[in-house]
Amino acid sequence: MSAAAQALPRVPGFECTAYALLHGRIVWAGDAGATDHPRNLHRPWHPAAATYEAGRLRRGSKLVWSGLADHDLKGLLAWLVGRPLAFGLQPAQPRLEALRQALGRHDLNAFEAAALRLLGIGHGLTPSGDDLVGAVMFTLVYAPIKAWQPAMADLQNRLWLAATTATNPISAALLEDLMNGASYRALHDLLEALHSLDQQLIQAAVQTLLRLGATSGGDMLAGVLLSLQNPETAPDSP
Repeated sequence: MSAAAQALPRVPGFECTAYALLHGRIVWAGDAGATDHPRNLHRPWHPAAATYEAGRLRRGSKLVWSGLADHDLKGLLAWLVGRPLAFGLQPAQPRLEALRQALGRHDLNAFEAAALRLLGIGHGLTPSGDDLVGAVMFTLVYAPIKAWQPAMADLQNRLWLAATTATNPISAALLEDLMNGASYRALHDLLEALHSLDQQLIQAAVQTLLRLGATSGGDMLAGVLLSLQNPETAPDSP
């Protein structure tokens, strides 16, 4: 960490992390090469504008499923494929299933209720519930449910407001980024790979994402795949 970064005020309660405050905004102040993300203090990474055909993303996501057996399935990715939840996450099973069912039914009210109950669930700096909900919302930016579109901005605001008390401030900030569709480069690269329908690119992108954090990559991959199981395509998709 540079001397300038060390001089920044730390996030209260999280002084031992690599995050700091810059004019009140939470930033990553650690090794500049450790993460490509808009909050990287030394080298902010911003995704290029991208438009995807939702139907093509869904076809790409099916190629992920065929290769999941080759990976160590961590976090909520294991739940998504029907394996037992890790210790401490078992009580979240009904909440996870409620989120899955709400997405399948396109029930926005049920989805919001389930998402709110998942915030702060899990261990670590970014709890699994935050990563999952954030990745679902991230994916819905690029593969939207048409009927939900008029309500999405208000939903994002309510989820972020709830996160300010349901989880820690660093995870709430990263959740906000996910909901705005701008997050880790590995997550954006995954969408690019899915849209390419190239099996090798997809598997490489999956491997990179799974290396993110202890379980964050797996939790976010679960959120992406959960969203893309939805049969509806975006208005301009085949």
